[in-house]
Amino acid sequence: GGECAINSIESMYAMGKVRMMASEFSAGEGLSANTQKGDSNKVVKVKGMKHGGEVGGFVLWQKRPDLWSLELVVSGTKITAGSDGKVAWRQTPWHDSHASKGPPRPLRRSLQVDLCA
Repeated sequence: GGECAINSIESMYAMGKVRMMASEFSAGEGLSANTQKGDSNKVVKVKGMKHGGEVGGFVLWQKRPDLWSLELVVSGTKITAGSDGKVAWRQTPWHDSHASKGPPRPLRRSLQVDLCA
């Protein structure tokens, strides 16, 4: 059906709002996170719960599967990442700028590296 229309698209972008919360699992004394036998020392700490989480926004632009750019701002912290098919790059407040040569990097890989670092 719409394959001809999809193939005619040269570039696209999406923008929107995000709300993020983080949780940290740690072993130690305190309230039990699980009621299973043997797991009574695990504690769950939820971060970013101020007013229901940290709020931000994003802009994602994609020209081809291997040519894309992402800008994400949450709680005043900005992360940018992109790829041109030959070089993938990212910039975060905690890692500064970083570029890597090699095969195309999918967008999901950049999010895994940046947000989980």
